[in-house]
Amino acid sequence: MRRILLHLGLHKTGTTAAQSFLYENRALIWPHHALVLPYVTRKAGLSEAATRHSLFGTVGTLTAFGNRFRAMLDSLDFGDRRGLILSEENFSGLRPSRNLAVGYAEAPDLAACVVDMLRNRLSGQELHITVYLSLRQRGSWLRSLWAHDLQRTRLVQDFDTFREKLEVVPSLQQAADALRERLPSVRVQTEWLEELRERPYGPGTPFAEFLDLPHDKAVQLVGPTRANPGLPEATLAEMLELNRSGLDETALVRQKAHIVEDAQNSLTAPT
Repeated sequence: MRRILLHLGLHKTGTTAAQSFLYENRALIWPHHALVLPYVTRKAGLSEAATRHSLFGTVGTLTAFGNRFRAMLDSLDFGDRRGLILSEENFSGLRPSRNLAVGYAEAPDLAACVVDMLRNRLSGQELHITVYLSLRQRGSWLRSLWAHDLQRTRLVQDFDTFREKLEVVPSLQQAADALRERLPSVRVQTEWLEELRERPYGPGTPFAEFLDLPHDKAVQLVGPTRANPGLPEATLAEMLELNRSGLDETALVRQKAHIVEDAQNSLTAPT
């Protein structure tokens, strides 16, 4: 039986740390599972194809995503028994703050396409497929989205205005429930980021449990070395002010990068 774990997001729920855990432990994973991380999916145009489908939701955009995913699967060496671990948050679509009208509405069809492609690629073999979604309490999730957009775009809304605008977006739990309904033959697992932070490998813990390595290998697992720590309130306020200023885009990007670097250095500086 081949065991497959598909981590399909959601955005701002510890995915960077989860992917760091997988990358840091790739030598222990690869003998048992092919490993697909964002540097693979994005190089293959899969992330772009998924977010494009979430924007347009047509048969053509879903087919284009499926074709690219099939080509990526064909490039993997599954051997006689290797499984698969995949982690790519954009396979749930564009983050909702950039796609208010749809949110994660297309995530179930994207996940179903991934599952269908895998079943076709490994036709006639026994597969145990788990779709995993990491969740986060709504208040901190929305604030993390706001902070992300402050840094990456010229967002000029304060948090209260931003939060009110996103009231139309269903909860992450609702997104998971919709995916579970769309894929009744697949195990859909969810974990809350707030609880994962208290577990041995943080957001990497569900993957460590899935691997179920023998003790001599399990003790070699290391925790994630990368994450996206929250920026201080003063830094967020400064970025908001810069976004509202008359700076040209080049100067804006440069100044925001400088204050973010200063903030991150202060977070990691020895005390």
